[in-house]
Amino acid sequence: MKAQRPLSVDARQVERLAELSRLSLNPQEAERLRGELSSILEYFAALDKVDVSEASPAQDGTSGGLRGDKVRPSMPEEILKGVPQKKGRYVRAPKVF
Repeated sequence: MKAQRPLSVDARQVERLAELSRLSLNPQEAERLRGELSSILEYFAALDKVDVSEASPAQDGTSGGLRGDKVRPSMPEEILKGVPQKKGRYVRAPKVF
């Protein structure tokens, strides 16, 4: 069994996260963030308790839920007909730099 970690975030942890993220938080923002992070941890703890041992993946690539790969042109000729400047199958655009 996993060791249980506290589900709440304290002010010191918020300060450290803000420092690592290069954020400057006023006390009200830090308190709001502490509450939000604690809520997120509690939600993940609730998800961790869900029994998924009998669940199967929705699409594992073998169930036929995905379409097969088909080779097709990446740019249909109709698109190139409307391009004002082109060179062969390439679209010409002005230089950016």
